[in-house]
Amino acid sequence: MILKLKKDCLSKIAEREKYSTLVLDTLIQLSLSKSKNLERRLNLLAEEATSELNKVCGSKLWESLGFVFLDQLENKDKVAKANFYYGQLLLIKEIKLSCS
Repeated sequence: MILKLKKDCLSKIAEREKYSTLVLDTLIQLSLSKSKNLERRLNLLAEEATSELNKVCGSKLWESLGFVFLDQLENKDKVAKANFYYGQLLLIKEIKLSCS
């Protein structure tokens, strides 16, 4: 049923835009591939940022306390590094929300 609806939808778009359904199906597959690749890359960046935050903070306590915990680190270099990676995580979450 869903495949028939997809095929019918592609046929209507193809007629209107003067494309073949094969071209439209290929474009959709490429788009899906790109979004999966983006998600994979964002997950890798998030893992790296999380790992670096765990190293800088010495624990996973920052996950529940956020900026409050980061501001209490002992030196400015650690605070700066932690804020950078925490900001990176927030940006990744924002990108994922806007893409879903």
